Parts: sequence; structure tokens; C-alpha cells
Amino acid sequence: MTQHDAASFSALVDQQLDAAQRGLDALLELPSGATAEEVSSTFDGIGKEIGEVSGLSELFSAVHPDEAVREAAEVASQRISAFVTELNLHRGAYERFANLDLEGEHSADVRRYVEHALRDYRRSGVDKDDATRERVRALQEELIHIGQEFDRNIMTGGRSLRLDEGHGALAGLPADFLAAHPEDADGSVTLTTDPTDFLPVMLYAERDDVRRDLHREFNLRAFPENAEVLDRLLAKRHELAKTLGYDHWAHWACEDKMVGTAEAAREFAERVSARARPVGEAEFSDLLAELRTIDPAAERVDAWQSRYLAERVKRRKHSFDSQSVRPYFAYAKVRDGILATTETLFGVRIERSESGSPWHETVECFDVFEGDRAVARFYLDMFPRDGKFKHAAMFQVRSGVSGGAIPEAALVCNFPAPTEGDPALLLHDQVTTFFHEVGHLLHHLFSTHRFHGFAGIACEWDFVEVPSQLYEEWAWSAGVLQQFATHHETGEPIPGELVAKLRAAEEYGKGMNVMGQMLYALFALTLYDRDPAGVDPGQLLGDLQKELTFFEKVPGTAMQCAFGHLHGYSSNYYTYMWSLVISKDF
Repeated sequence: MTQHDAASFSALVDQQLDAAQRGLDALLELPSGATAEEVSSTFDGIGKEIGEVSGLSELFSAVHPDEAVREAAEVASQRISAFVTELNLHRGAYERFANLDLEGEHSADVRRYVEHALRDYRRSGVDKDDATRERVRALQEELIHIGQEFDRNIMTGGRSLRLDEGHGALAGLPADFLAAHPEDADGSVTLTTDPTDFLPVMLYAERDDVRRDLHREFNLRAFPENAEVLDRLLAKRHELAKTLGYDHWAHWACEDKMVGTAEAAREFAERVSARARPVGEAEFSDLLAELRTIDPAAERVDAWQSRYLAERVKRRKHSFDSQSVRPYFAYAKVRDGILATTETLFGVRIERSESGSPWHETVECFDVFEGDRAVARFYLDMFPRDGKFKHAAMFQVRSGVSGGAIPEAALVCNFPAPTEGDPALLLHDQVTTFFHEVGHLLHHLFSTHRFHGFAGIACEWDFVEVPSQLYEEWAWSAGVLQQFATHHETGEPIPGELVAKLRAAEEYGKGMNVMGQMLYALFALTLYDRDPAGVDPGQLLGDLQKELTFFEKVPGTAMQCAFGHLHGYSSNYYTYMWSLVISKDF
């Protein structure tokens, strides 16, 4: 990957789209007797050319510090999407597959490639009449713009909370948090809704009003901008599904997943929710009892109180304080430890690369070697900044095709950044997130295939969270943690008994956590498995939240406006729990 300014990046996109068009021309020029191998390989070459810029466009639009490059990357994604839509609706290309005879000697890879191509062409509407196909084309173009607007508003829609009392309002927060948030000249302190502020405040701030107010700001990100954008997203996806012959968007979105149907996804989420409910009820009762030790008149627990009260319950029941492990999780040691764990597990060597092209001074580049052979490259973009993607994700840059350039990817997070005198101590939740995202990274980097279409993360989407959630398990292993989790002052490894307490305390809250995940799963499904006309997403969210989680929606909040998965995963948030079941079996 080469660093680009806006003009040269756009020129690179021109180059790759021209190459993809030449690939399409070559496909159409194949003789009538071309074999399934020839058709599949030629068609796959089109995807390979597009893949050189499609992942890079998604990455740069989310993280590049130059606004002009971010805008150029958005335009590039629009152009790439338009080309892919044309390809998916191209009857000549479709007929090359439809006319193949798969009888006789064909490899399993080729058979599967042809089957997937025919399935995807059918789902794209290639067999519809001209007017229908033109409407599909127009809707796809609208949807790429709407999705980008939704995502952009989330990236730029962060909010803040000013506390006039300064540090006096932050009792319970650790000293390094206070040091990282010095008081202004007037004695006030400003908190942001970025994860580096939000999570510690929800866990540790003693003042209920501070947690309440920051929770409210957090759940007003991208509001009101995305309220109208979400309505358009739902309406256009529903129209596209109907145009393609499906009852609703979730019908289309679930069809090629392991779950098979939206009805099966709903049944799964409801069954999991029912199984978790008795555990969740007991945990909620614990939280209410704990709240009454602070406020004897309390009648219910509110959403902004749950994490803080859960911390108190864990201290009382398990003698565990999540702050007790933070001194062992300095960012640099965690990073090096996770990479060393990967080296041990997979028999590879990971080294810093001087030949990479990071897009920001804080981004690190690494090469992965098997013996003396470089097999992959990845980037770590780990700290928050203005205009950057706000959560944690792995971005594919290039898939690994056998005999081609090595695969590349970027891991993007928002952890506290180390500074002189501050090693950036992570919460164990953040360590687990780090392992999770590296699991995605390895899934992409180690999935080289002869076909571009099967390389990288090219599995059914409700399997995609299996490697990531499986990799999280190492974050709970004392043997693994003791290899790198050493006290930032004394150098002593984390004690085994402290890890045992960590694991025991982690069990508490699982019922409520699962019910919260099923809230998101059923909310997404319910938005997409019907005509969205007349559906009020905010009202629906409040109704489901009360039914499924015991908590009531905080009046005036609009979490759905910053729920990025409603674009990226659409109806299929259930995939996290579906994948977790498989991961736990593994």
C-alpha cells in the first residue's frame, strides 16, 4: 500500500477500474466452449483488480487524517459500487456461468465458485426485465450514498459534557484518568463520548448525575442528523428487496447465511433471550439491592447505573475490582504480548516494517513471516483522533491470492494513547477487544486462496465473528497473560489468583449482557423484516428495551442514530451470538 493524496488516490482508482473493465471484456470474449475453470478464473480476476482499491477506499474514508483524502475515498467507494452493480446486472457475464456444463471433472473449488456466482447473480436481479434492473441500479446507487452519510455522521457526531466542578465531579475515577483530563483555566473539565472517556466514567464515577448526563450525550451521537438518514436507509432497502422479489430486506439479507431465513434468525434470538432471562433477572435483582445500599428508596435501576453497580457487586461477591488489573495492562506490553501469542500459536514471526506507508504518525506497520518469506502485512491504528472511526474494527486492504501480492489489513481501535509518564493502562475489557480484533485480522491474513472471491474473510457472514470471539479466550488464560501482563512499576507478572478472580467476576452479568445483545439483534431484525413505513425506530427501541432488558429507555435519547451496525450488518446483528455459540463449542 502506498500513501496517497486525494488526486493520486483517485488516479489509482481510475487505473484499477480500467483494469477491471478489461477483465470484463476478456470474460465476454472467451470462446463459447470455455471451461468452468477458464470462466471462473477470468471472472475472479475482475474482483482481484477491484479489490486493490475497494478495501483501501473503505479504510481511508474512515481513518485518513486528510479530509480531502477521506472525501476522495468516499467518491471512490461510490464508483466501485457502481461498477460492481453493473457487473452484477450484466447478463452477458451471467450467461457465461449459466451456460456452463458442470458435468465431468471439475475441482470442488471451481464447482463452488460457479454455484456462488449463479446464486449471487440471481440475488442481484440479473434475470429481471430491463425496467426492473434499471430500478435496482438506481437503488443501489442511492444506498451507497445513504450508507456513507450514516457512517460519516457517526464519525463526526461525537458529543461532550462540561463539568463545572472539574475533578470534584469525578470522584471514583483513577488518577491517570484525571491526569489525562486536566482542569481548564476556569476549573471545569470536559468529557467526550469517545470510548476512552465513556467506559471509565460508566464504570467508576461515583456521582450518578455525571454518569446519567454522559450516558445521555453518548446516546445522542449523530442525532438528529441520522434520524432522517436511517428512515431513508430502511425505506430504500425495503424497496430494493421488494424489487428483487423478496418480502422484506431481512428475507434477502439472511438467505445466503447459515441461518437461512429471517424467521430462523428471530427464533434463535428469542430462544437465547428466554434462556438468559432467569439469569438476567437474578443479576438485575442484585443490582437493585446494591443500589438500595446507596439510595434506600430506589425502585428501579437505570441504564447509566448498571455498569457502576455491577462493579460494586463484583467487589462484594468476588473481592474483585477491575482497576486492580489495569496496572498489568500497559498498552505497549499488551500489544507486544498479543503479537507474541500469535507468533507462538501460528509459528510465524512478526516484525516492524520500515517499508510500509502509514497514513498517520501514530500508525504502526508490521510484516508477518513464515521462515524467511513475508506472508502478510498489517497496520495498527489504535488511538482516537478527530474525524476517525470511533469504535474497533478490522479493515481489509488486500486479500491474499495464491501467487499474488501478500494480504494486507488494518486494525483500527480507540484505546488511550501512551505518553511520557503515562503508559496508557487498559481495562481488561479493552485487552479482550484487542484480542478480538486481532482474531479478525488473522482470519483475513491467513486465508489465502487461489480465487480472490474465496480469500480473506469470505465465509458466511454469521461465521465471521467466530475467529474473533475464539481469540478472546486467550485474554482469560493466566498462562498467556503472565507472558506479557507485568506490573508497569514493579515488573511482576499478573498473579494467577488475580486472574482467577477476574474470571470468576466475569461470570457475573452474563445474563444481562446476553439479553442486551438480543435487544440489538431483535431491534435490527424488527426494523428490517417488515415494511418500515410507519415504524418509529426510537419507539420500537424503547419498547424492546423495556421488554428484553429490564431497563427503560432514557427519555430524549436516540441510540439508533449511532448504531452503525444498522448499516453495515443491517438486519443481521444476531450473527454475534450465532458465532459465539460456535466459538464456545470450538
